[in-house]
Amino acid sequence: MSLVLWNDFGRLEGLGLPMGGPLNQVVGMSGGDAGEWAWTPAVDIFETPDHDLVVSAELPGVRPEAVEVTLEENTLTIAGDRRFDSAGEGRWYRTERQFGAFRRSFKLPRSVDIGAVSAEHKDGTLQVRLPLRQEARPHRVAVKAV
Repeated sequence: MSLVLWNDFGRLEGLGLPMGGPLNQVVGMSGGDAGEWAWTPAVDIFETPDHDLVVSAELPGVRPEAVEVTLEENTLTIAGDRRFDSAGEGRWYRTERQFGAFRRSFKLPRSVDIGAVSAEHKDGTLQVRLPLRQEARPHRVAVKAV
């Protein structure tokens, strides 16, 4: 009998359900089939005090040139490929790391200044910085006494 690992959260994520807020809504998995992708990197999304959205994805073993970041119609997509490291000679007894293609897409909640978006890959982590447009940032309105 073989052991099959079950991850029911992967199925829920593909439905685009609001699991923890609008930033956690997955937009699409290219064709709608989450099974097309070999693995899914973990992602954290937060807003800085300077009102930049930051998407931080764990991509250990993924070369920077193998990562593609696109932004289209308020949807951020991170895609790429992690190749199997076959440097070890001899017989393999266990491999638990996941390899192959991946894709994550997120609908952004506010207007982003597309010209100012930047991405940095360092120490196995990709950070995409998405500055919010000035008009999308919170601002205080002075109330005048009449």
